[in-house]
Amino acid sequence: MIALSDIFLIGTEATTIMWEDLNTKTVELMRGGKLSEAEQSATEAIASMRDALPAEDLRLARALQNLAEIYRAQSRLTESEAFLKESIDIREKVLGRDHPEVGLVLNNLGGVYFEQGMYRAAEPLFRRAMKLFERALGQNNVQTANSIANLAATLRAMEKYPAAKPLYETALAIKEGVLGKEHLEVGACLNELAGLYDGLGRHAEAEPLYRRALEVAERNFGPMHPHVASSLNNLAFCLVGLGEYEDAEALLLRAHKILEMNFGESHPIALEGLNNLIEFFDGAGKPEAAQAAREKARAACSCRT
Repeated sequence: MIALSDIFLIGTEATTIMWEDLNTKTVELMRGGKLSEAEQSATEAIASMRDALPAEDLRLARALQNLAEIYRAQSRLTESEAFLKESIDIREKVLGRDHPEVGLVLNNLGGVYFEQGMYRAAEPLFRRAMKLFERALGQNNVQTANSIANLAATLRAMEKYPAAKPLYETALAIKEGVLGKEHLEVGACLNELAGLYDGLGRHAEAEPLYRRALEVAERNFGPMHPHVASSLNNLAFCLVGLGEYEDAEALLLRAHKILEMNFGESHPIALEGLNNLIEFFDGAGKPEAAQAAREKARAACSCRT
């Protein structure tokens, strides 16, 4: 739901070349998936800054942010939380409580709580970030829309569906207006809103949203991408809720084929697609097809051992 925030680069003053180099190295390592090396680089930068800089310095705040994101990517959420809080504290003192940079880190801290299922802790942070971005950046801004969508997702997770629905709709309208109707972020919003309707059993309202999200995925990634398979699965189970089993089966079969082509028959992601088929066949009263899919799954699992 919640994407990692922008990674802030440290300033370029001549006296901070070493910190800039370490920070640039950290960012490159993160983007390359080398999280252990990125952690070491970020830790070195922070240690040298703590020795040389005042306690309230934005360069330190941004380096702390980098390390927090590394920990978050490693699911070390308690450690990420501590560095995000310190980064927020520095930014508030230097920039003021209403600066957009404060909002970015509030958003990330809310994401850390969300990932731990701590929705009551996440909600006020997302609300504050949303109001901050609305004041600083205006309503028609993607960052504002992101904070609105994050709050909506939190309320949905808390089963506060009537409160979540208009927020999703607002976020979707902003992103469509700013980014265009075929942007990937619009597709993500469509999926989220459709999922809310689906969860309420309002499948007829969810279906056109899922179809639009599928079109966005196909247009951006092509017809055989794993993201397309995910959209196909979403639409298929929505159609099950509408009793359209034949169309749902065709979509699930197509999704499974995409996953097998991308990952191979024995990959856990491909097996997840196969499990979706098994679930469908069981619910649709097709025991023979379900059994055949189970046997295929067992054979694929045995190939992995």
